[in-house]
Amino acid sequence: MMIASDERTKRIGWRYLLFVIVSAFGIFSYVIIFDRTKFHELLCTINGQLVSNQFETQKIVWRNKTLLLLGRFANRCKSTEIVINKKVLEDAEAFKQRQSKENSIPQRDVVKVNCSGLITGSNATLQEVKQLMTNVKRPTIPDSYFITETKDCHMYRLKRGYFLDNMTSEEENFPIAFSILMFKHVSQVERLLRAIYRPQNYYCIHLDKKASANISAAVHGIANCFSNVFLTSRSVDVRWGTFTVLEPELICMQELWKYRKWKYFINLTGQEFPLKTNLDMVRILKAYNDANDIGATIKRANRDRWEKAGKPPHNIRPVKGSVHIVASRGFVDYLLHNQTSKDLLEWVKKTHVPDETYFSTLNHNPHLGVPGSYKGEPERRTLSRFKNWGELPCAGKFVRSVCVLGVGDLPLLAKGKQLFANKFHLDFEPYALDCIEEWHYNRTRDEYLGVSNFDNSYYKTLDFVTNKI
Repeated sequence: MMIASDERTKRIGWRYLLFVIVSAFGIFSYVIIFDRTKFHELLCTINGQLVSNQFETQKIVWRNKTLLLLGRFANRCKSTEIVINKKVLEDAEAFKQRQSKENSIPQRDVVKVNCSGLITGSNATLQEVKQLMTNVKRPTIPDSYFITETKDCHMYRLKRGYFLDNMTSEEENFPIAFSILMFKHVSQVERLLRAIYRPQNYYCIHLDKKASANISAAVHGIANCFSNVFLTSRSVDVRWGTFTVLEPELICMQELWKYRKWKYFINLTGQEFPLKTNLDMVRILKAYNDANDIGATIKRANRDRWEKAGKPPHNIRPVKGSVHIVASRGFVDYLLHNQTSKDLLEWVKKTHVPDETYFSTLNHNPHLGVPGSYKGEPERRTLSRFKNWGELPCAGKFVRSVCVLGVGDLPLLAKGKQLFANKFHLDFEPYALDCIEEWHYNRTRDEYLGVSNFDNSYYKTLDFVTNKI
């Protein structure tokens, strides 16, 4: 049997499809049997008898993973030829590829919990999940699991569901560098890494010097399974309020610098999770156009932190901010290699909580000419993090003045403009992290399947973008 089309050499490759066509003139049922190269047979039932017929395909659709050819019978029993135009063939091939992708990346669903209901703010779902959390204690993955499983890297990556593809050319051509500072909870850090992992990106992990030998072995095992993930060459004993909080970030920046392709640097801690997919972040960072997203304030600054350090060098005005940054490669270059930056660092070492001064001060003294820095007054919050200090309702709980996020916070997180959320605790309302992970994973999957409606126009008009150096 022959196939007629705009490109007669093309063939479609499915095995069996059964269709029923209903028309005003009666019921015509027909069976089309596919193999990898051609149609074997076209049969239709007319007046109770099975006869051959010509069917002209006009449209192709798919429902419930089934391919449907829609069209009309051109005449009765004169030919077994099927007319398929070029567009139909292209759509059929796209369907085949989509089905293959769907099979390769299954949808992720949290067992026993309606995460979609939590994300959309269903109060009934919220109460059900809260009741479930009071009755069920969730076990966590022990560190020993990662020590054992990473001995076979291929199986480990497969079991844990890492995205090992660049996903899109847009992502492939816009690598991002990340630092992750951690002390405990390997399973939580690994979930963060898995969510942001792409083969074109770079990941520097700093493990606190106080971490146990088991944690160290587990994290080294994970890092060894990826060519673009590494631990810092030295570890710092991190103590709040001292230079040791800032120091690991600088170590990671220095050790990431040798990888020449990345465009932006984002620093993270192990208790955070992304609110944007990697493709979303690429589009946001493109909208930033080399501007740095670094929060700052003068009005709310703790000026007593700087008193013992004396006057800053180079006529610099100290600025309070946050350690959380999204910084262009140009900013990191200046920070690492410019003498003015080095002089400022020596001054910052004498201050209290230097991690909340160094980055913000560099970014908000425009006379220094730091690439991507801000020309306006330093009174702005960063979009690098969703972090609730009490300005918003907290459905979780406050610990040291910061909201530890719970299941009731998920609708707010899903609507947020920020790149990451801080913070989640494994032992507090664990379905909060489970469900934001499901939501994030399935959004990434949808992108892979060609469904993406993210609009970065909001980010293009931000003040720090339009008023950058």
